[in-house]
Amino acid sequence: MLVFGIDIPLVEVILVFSILVFIILFEALVIIILMTKQLNKMKQASSLVQKLSETVLAIRKVETQELMRIKKK
Repeated sequence: MLVFGIDIPLVEVILVFSILVFIILFEALVIIILMTKQLNKMKQASSLVQKLSETVLAIRKVETQELMRIKKK
């Protein structure tokens, strides 16, 4: 096979392309694994924020009830 006027055997070209493809597939696999780990962390963080907001709302509700009870006295 001629590439830019240089004779390169087809086996080496296929070997180089296959090595490049495997490297790219490996990188894609690593990126997908990292993204799924980050997605799990984000889900945990969002659930913790949701629990925190529910707790703050419950505390605020109790505070307002206490203030109303104190006002009535």
